[in-house]
Amino acid sequence: MKNIVHDTDAVDEPFRSMASWFFRTFGIGELLHRNGRWSGKGIPGRQILFQLFFLVFSKKNFHELIREKSLPWGKDVAYRFLSSPGINWRRFLLTAAKRIIERFLYPLTSEKRTDVFILDDSLFSRNRSRKVELLSRIFDHCAHRYVKGFRMLTLGWSDGRSFLPLAFSLLGSAKEENRFEEAHATDKRTSGARRRAESVLKTGDVAHALLDAALRTGIRAKYVLFDSWFATNGIILALHSRNLHAVCMIKDFNTMRMRYGGKRMKLGGLYAAVKGTLERKDILGSAEVFVDAGKNTEESPVPARVVFVRNRTEGARRAWLALLTTDMALTNEEVVRIYGKRWQTEVFFKSAKSLLRLAKEFQTRSYDSLTAHTSIVFLRQMMLCCEQRRTTDDRTFGDIFRLCCEELEDISFRTSLGLLLRLLKETVASGIVLSENIIDALFEKFMAGMPRLLRQKLAGDAILSLC
Repeated sequence: MKNIVHDTDAVDEPFRSMASWFFRTFGIGELLHRNGRWSGKGIPGRQILFQLFFLVFSKKNFHELIREKSLPWGKDVAYRFLSSPGINWRRFLLTAAKRIIERFLYPLTSEKRTDVFILDDSLFSRNRSRKVELLSRIFDHCAHRYVKGFRMLTLGWSDGRSFLPLAFSLLGSAKEENRFEEAHATDKRTSGARRRAESVLKTGDVAHALLDAALRTGIRAKYVLFDSWFATNGIILALHSRNLHAVCMIKDFNTMRMRYGGKRMKLGGLYAAVKGTLERKDILGSAEVFVDAGKNTEESPVPARVVFVRNRTEGARRAWLALLTTDMALTNEEVVRIYGKRWQTEVFFKSAKSLLRLAKEFQTRSYDSLTAHTSIVFLRQMMLCCEQRRTTDDRTFGDIFRLCCEELEDISFRTSLGLLLRLLKETVASGIVLSENIIDALFEKFMAGMPRLLRQKLAGDAILSLC
């Protein structure tokens, strides 16, 4: 019995060693201690973080661990940790990402690769909740309806192959009438109070705050990629003031105007002026324009290039799409290639929600808990990113995630099977010469005495032919 218990406990070792390597190599526990104030009655925050970090890969939820009494501490300790307003989760993620980029990714990345910031948002749904702090009525652009939840504005970094989520903000509605629950009273000196104040700001202001935080940490990239929801004259000018080039998609908004040929015009008029200038299959035309802040301003306009590409979406209202860049040295083909890296955020959002249990793992009401849970999900993504680069094949994040989980199941099965086969070997290896018929009869009797679940798993398995 002692050996069996030992082998069962050893099932988690392969993944635990992977997670331990990640925490040890990049000093995750040290960064948590440096970026937060946590009073856990003698329990280090890094132990709680590691246990919660490991949770999703063990295929158990938090309540199952509570029922099994598998936690080394009470459930209240975990909830106090998640709800702590004194932990600066944004600075924690940014400093962890900086270490991963500098110590691990840069040595694996060619200097010719273009690293980029990617700005995007996704729905953080809490549609079945009522009393969640700062819960708001948010429009879902995919379902084209209003739901309960938050907009998760995310800033990521990519070198073209690996994607690291750097920072985020769970945005409620800036309009008080669209919020179901207001913020709870919090010490204004804490990070939690600053998070709550930021959650009701306009998206553009929060986007600037995320970029400024990344730049202050020391993370650098040449371009900022974003889609048409963020493409305004103000954001493009703000990026230029930070010495960052924009590569984005733009739409024919009334607020998005450019100066071309001495006239200020919208995107539709610009396309009419330049269409057919390029005889290419996918790139329909391009134009050099100036982006300014408006008619009545003295701010210097920023030169930019607009590239029109063919819209292959069936039934689209327009036959073209428009990309804009403020880097005039880029060719039209390079603009399209660089913007294609933005798709990595969509892959991340999908894997975070379907595999890493974003917005599903903890049903808490505290805004600090939601922030802590999202930060842990981002940290898991960072480890998967590192593991992907450590492997020699080009596996997807979904494959790596399933490998982490399935490897534990395979080892558990092999461990149990190994004990049984060793027992069988000791039974027949008595030095007596047995005929093949007798050995087959013994083996059949052995199989008949095994549990039904193992018999089903072994039925038709290649291991039977080896035995």
